[in-house]
Amino acid sequence: MRSLIFLLSFFAACSSHAQQFLINARSTNYVNSPVTVTIAKPADRNNYGLYNARTKKNYPLQWTGQHEAMFILDSLAAGQTMSVSLKKYSNGSIPFDFHETDAGLEMRIKEKPVYFYHTAIAEPPADSPAYYKRSGFIHPLYSPDGKIMTDDFPSNHAHQHAIFHAWTNNTFRKQHVDFWNQHQLTGTIQFKDVVSKSGGPVFAELRTRQEYVSLKFGVVLQEEWTVRAYPFTDYFLIDLSLEQTNITTDTLFLNKYIYGGMAFRGSKEWDPFNKKYFRNNWNILTSEGIKDSVANNTAAKWVTAYGNVDGQMSAVTVFNHNTNIRYPQKIRVHPNMPYWVYAPVIDGEMFIPPGGKYIASFRYFIRSAMPDNRLLRRIDENWNYPPEVKMVKAK
Repeated sequence: MRSLIFLLSFFAACSSHAQQFLINARSTNYVNSPVTVTIAKPADRNNYGLYNARTKKNYPLQWTGQHEAMFILDSLAAGQTMSVSLKKYSNGSIPFDFHETDAGLEMRIKEKPVYFYHTAIAEPPADSPAYYKRSGFIHPLYSPDGKIMTDDFPSNHAHQHAIFHAWTNNTFRKQHVDFWNQHQLTGTIQFKDVVSKSGGPVFAELRTRQEYVSLKFGVVLQEEWTVRAYPFTDYFLIDLSLEQTNITTDTLFLNKYIYGGMAFRGSKEWDPFNKKYFRNNWNILTSEGIKDSVANNTAAKWVTAYGNVDGQMSAVTVFNHNTNIRYPQKIRVHPNMPYWVYAPVIDGEMFIPPGGKYIASFRYFIRSAMPDNRLLRRIDENWNYPPEVKMVKAK
């Protein structure tokens, strides 16, 4: 209680003066990195930004909470410190928009499509059983050149859907339940509602709810996604955080298994079983320098899936946050199909008790070229080890 009173008193003192912040890069170079600052809320927060008096540069702010806002740190070298102050500033135009259809929501940056989230039930192809119908996932994911990086309802694995999360081998009320393999007829996942969608100068945010359904016992988990995309168009940068809550009175056991978790299904042009669209194989490369199916069952801080799509090299790197359970999580890489998954259950059983939560965060970096290891290491460090931000009293 004493610390809360001190915090409120500090905010009150700062709100009557220009608020100043010192940004310390510590030992990492920061480039185009989203950074969160804790500040005293101004009267009209949408008309404020951060100002660097030395460089005369303004940084738009976008609020993420009552006392938190985010800006894009364009450049700060390791060991350097930057001073910025809160200043009245028109943030200008918003680069994002959501295009809503009967099927779902497409997020765009400066009219470039980035991803599509399915709110409506997507029906499987005519030659697949109806139990494969699904909602509450992302497809397509686009490259900056407009190439579709993902696949949906692949011919031999119609239960896989581009960017999706599911648990496979589970026990609930002493019964087996599989939310991944719908053909097992024990479980599925479905969209519930859109919590919110918003866009500002710094990011576009989509918050949705999905339900993990036992076909015998009903809804077991309620899952919320927060998907934030940042305003870059030469490449795309997206953060996806999920929070699952067990809304029942019984524990859900996530059994040790070879896959289950945050999954990625790659382009149909990478699928050798798709005789109509297959063009070339994909490749996988992990943070540990392990390639393709050899990376199966290894731990990775990040994983890049890459290959030609419509004649253009395209790559998707997915980063694992260091707060995720069993970080760096092990991965499942299929030996001959273009899919892989962060699967913490590889290392043993987990469980979500009644009212308990499972939380995980991932960052997606999408580029129309194969990124080098130095760039990926910097993106990983920028996300997992943000700069130190201190509020100081202006002189």
